[in-house]
Amino acid sequence: MYETSYHRPSSLADAASLLANASDGRLIAGGQTLIPTMKQRLAAPSDLVDVAGIAEMKGIAVEGDTVSIG
Repeated sequence: MYETSYHRPSSLADAASLLANASDGRLIAGGQTLIPTMKQRLAAPSDLVDVAGIAEMKGIAVEGDTVSIG
């Protein structure tokens, strides 16, 4: 694989900042598609921002006619 920086931010604000400062950043939560693609050298993002551990991304909320997941 190509050189990639891995980040595990603790908040949405940190994740947004990391993405904004990356030349070709990608979000991952599980990596089931991206990681194999990288291993095959079909993708080479500069940065991976793992949002799986961000508390703000968890849960389901129903407000009126809107359902928000994560």
